[in-house]
Amino acid sequence: MALPSLPTKDLASVPEAVVREALDGTGQTVVRASFLGDVPHGPMQVFSAAGKPAMEASYQAGVPHGAMRLFDERGQLLQETQRFGGVAEGTTRSYYPSGKLMQTHQHVRGTLHGDAVAYAESGDVTARLRYVAGRLESEATYYNEGRMVRREQYRAGLLDGEVLDYLASGGVAQSSTYVASVLHGPLRRFWPNGQLMEEIAYRQGKPHGNPRRFDQAGHEVVETAASPGFMKSLEKLVRGG
Repeated sequence: MALPSLPTKDLASVPEAVVREALDGTGQTVVRASFLGDVPHGPMQVFSAAGKPAMEASYQAGVPHGAMRLFDERGQLLQETQRFGGVAEGTTRSYYPSGKLMQTHQHVRGTLHGDAVAYAESGDVTARLRYVAGRLESEATYYNEGRMVRREQYRAGLLDGEVLDYLASGGVAQSSTYVASVLHGPLRRFWPNGQLMEEIAYRQGKPHGNPRRFDQAGHEVVETAASPGFMKSLEKLVRGG
């Protein structure tokens, strides 16, 4: 059976990419890139004054297209990402100077969209966030040495819902409620044994009414105002007068 004929192109009519270099005053290469005419097309390398790589990328018709890597002055990888049509796409990874992973996040057509995770240099997760169309959305959690220290709720980039801060023991240290990033609702603090320590009502970011305070046994503490004369007498007694 004969193979079907395929369309052909005169390769002589396709211009070849030319590699060009830009040099500094000492003759050191600072940029090496492929060009079609005057337009970057193909791999590009940028170098530091010390001759170390500062950037590696690929261009198509003058815009970044493909893998892009950024380096520090020592040539250590700082960030790697993907660019398509000049905009970020897919997973971006950032690194500490030690080479350890620092952060990952996702882009869709140049906009943050998806999970983002931050790491301590030890490798422990320090934060988990979620973006939708460039804005924080849903639950965000923060960690210290492997334990959760804070949990937040977001809607369209704004704090919206309950925020919890945690004790080293894992119990709740404080709970609060936000509406459009403004404190609105009860703010409660807790003793290490879980008993309520203090409760303050907030409206539009400002305290509303008097706070209520409790001892570690759960009994409400009633505070009474002392007279100025009593306070002066107490101060004199403490000073030994």
